[in-house]
Amino acid sequence: MPSKINVAVVGLGTSAQAVHLPMLQRRHDRFQLTAVVDISPRRLREAAEKWGIDEERRYGSVKDLMAAARSKDVELDAVVFSADGVKGEDILQIIKRGIPVLVEPPVAYGTEELQAIAEFEQMAGRPLVMLAYGAVYDSSVKLLVEENQARDLRTLEFETLMPASSVMHGKHHVTSAAYDLPSEQRIERRENLKDAVEKGAGPGANQRDRDIYVKGLLTGVLAQLALMRATYGPLTELHGVRHWPEQVIPGSIEVLGALEKGVHVRLVWHYLPFAPEFHDAIRVVTNRRQGRVEIPAVADLDTRGSFTFTQKSDGAIVKSERLSEHSPAYGLHEAFYAFVAKGKAPAYGLSEALEDLEISRTILAELALVDGRDINEAPEAEGEADDNEGRGHGAEAREGSTVVAENPLTETPIATAPEPAEDEFAAVSSKGAEQGEVEISEQSAPVQAESSEAEGAGGNEPSGA
Repeated sequence: MPSKINVAVVGLGTSAQAVHLPMLQRRHDRFQLTAVVDISPRRLREAAEKWGIDEERRYGSVKDLMAAARSKDVELDAVVFSADGVKGEDILQIIKRGIPVLVEPPVAYGTEELQAIAEFEQMAGRPLVMLAYGAVYDSSVKLLVEENQARDLRTLEFETLMPASSVMHGKHHVTSAAYDLPSEQRIERRENLKDAVEKGAGPGANQRDRDIYVKGLLTGVLAQLALMRATYGPLTELHGVRHWPEQVIPGSIEVLGALEKGVHVRLVWHYLPFAPEFHDAIRVVTNRRQGRVEIPAVADLDTRGSFTFTQKSDGAIVKSERLSEHSPAYGLHEAFYAFVAKGKAPAYGLSEALEDLEISRTILAELALVDGRDINEAPEAEGEADDNEGRGHGAEAREGSTVVAENPLTETPIATAPEPAEDEFAAVSSKGAEQGEVEISEQSAPVQAESSEAEGAGGNEPSGA
């Protein structure tokens, strides 16, 4: 393969315009942008003109792009897939031609769709899909792991504060979302997405569950699970979950659990549309030191992450800081180049994505269980899952909190389940765990929030391919 690889970008929305297109242009020594794809004629035209793509290299669908590749009208070594909606069929079209793909997550909304892609990749005998989690490729994360071995860890915490998209991407002057699709096509896309989400979340999930699943778990917590897996491995025990405020979607989500070696972990993800900036951090406590990694947003193309640690040295307290070599976006695209040009397996691919999607569904199941529902069981009466807002375990259960006595990831008892503070989690007794009963702390109360936050959680109809 030549030193420069020919790349097409599918989906010209925010991620493409704020991250991928600028990085492909900056790394002109690595990449040659040969085509762009978007289902919106207006956005295709506006974005292509902005990034200097001739009309003959603009396509309205992945099907058209693949036809051009077959007829050799376009040179294509790899694809950046940043469209949203249901992606499975489009991704399969690309990888069936042996073309590697960098995909903006989530790849799929359910395990069945993701498994179909993973099965073809296994048949191909080599990795063909890489997920675009920029934080995974920040070198400060690598420093954290190199200098703090898992056996020395006491606790590991991941915290993300997600502001509105305009805060993170406003400086990139992204072209506005386009609504110029025929009504029939828009309806079809919405129905396909609705079906995929309903299938992914489970037959017993109500609309609130599905919103938390898509806007909170797949959008936020899944990225934290990927980062955790890239540092010290996957979550192997689930001790407790919480969502709050009850009336705000996606709100805040907290997950307590443990790694394979028994290290306790905590993941907290907040959506705060009025926050002034993005915040993503890892905090680690070991036997000898405390450390913190600060990771910039992937759209901050020139901002590097940092690793700060505090320890004793010769009786004195010493605080040190090291900066990443490059930004997360730079590291991501450098890894993408190595994936395509050198065949280097990605740090996070389909097998990892499939396992973490299962964990996300388990977290959703535990949150729904507090309300007395099983997302894997269809309700007895039609509409019951959507209409049943009764919290069978008391009004306080609306805080959506639970501590589990049995690890739902392995269906084994948790020998050292943490003792939560009374005002943080609803306790599950061993007897109640068997009967599905939950005891709620009287101090638990929903946090009030401005209704505009719930409105801000909704997004525009994005571009696709």
